[in-house]
Amino acid sequence: MKIRFGLALPVLLAIAACAPQAAAPSASPTTTPTTAPTPAPTVAATAAPTPTSPIPIVPAAVAVEVPVKGAALLVLDITNAVCTPRASCVASLPKIAALIKKARDAKVPVLYSQTTAAGSTILPEVAPQTGEPSVATRADKFFNTNLDQLMKDRAVTTAVIVGSAANGAVLYTAFGANLRGYTVVVAEDGISGEPEFSVTLTRWQLLNQPGFANADNTPLKATAVTLSSSERISFK
Repeated sequence: MKIRFGLALPVLLAIAACAPQAAAPSASPTTTPTTAPTPAPTVAATAAPTPTSPIPIVPAAVAVEVPVKGAALLVLDITNAVCTPRASCVASLPKIAALIKKARDAKVPVLYSQTTAAGSTILPEVAPQTGEPSVATRADKFFNTNLDQLMKDRAVTTAVIVGSAANGAVLYTAFGANLRGYTVVVAEDGISGEPEFSVTLTRWQLLNQPGFANADNTPLKATAVTLSSSERISFK
């Protein structure tokens, strides 16, 4: 019996479709590499900064002989408004009074200042005598006053200064005097301020004024400040 090819081909295709398909090869599982944890960076301790310079030492007061010709004593703001509330100022009164006596005995002019506070008066322990002038202003006693003219009228070239506050009237008036060509001597036991640090700072600043420095405290350096004391200042 003959099998017709036209009928056989569809039968063969049907049989092939029903046959089980071969499984596709399964892929091998992918293993994700494990990353080790990164340790936190170690932060080094920061050392404290080294000071650029040590706290300076202020030179000790030196003895000075101030020529009577050309000298004046400036007594700054020793008043009930400024001095009385400060224990350090009250404690300086005997030193200031002793220096005033030295100046008067040597015929050295004494000039005073006050602040502009209402009711301000100079304390009786150091009060001016007749003919001793006074100016009134803020810290710089040359500002808006005739102090410079008063000094010129008396041919002053060297100003000895005491007063309060050290970091106010004393510091700014000393600088104003240097700026105008005067030589200055500050009696450090006749200046005061609170806290005490303000006096220490002023003593250093007086010797290191910009343009008028006398860092080694050379006695009577021209147009600069010398630090002395009431007992070590004499008028000759």
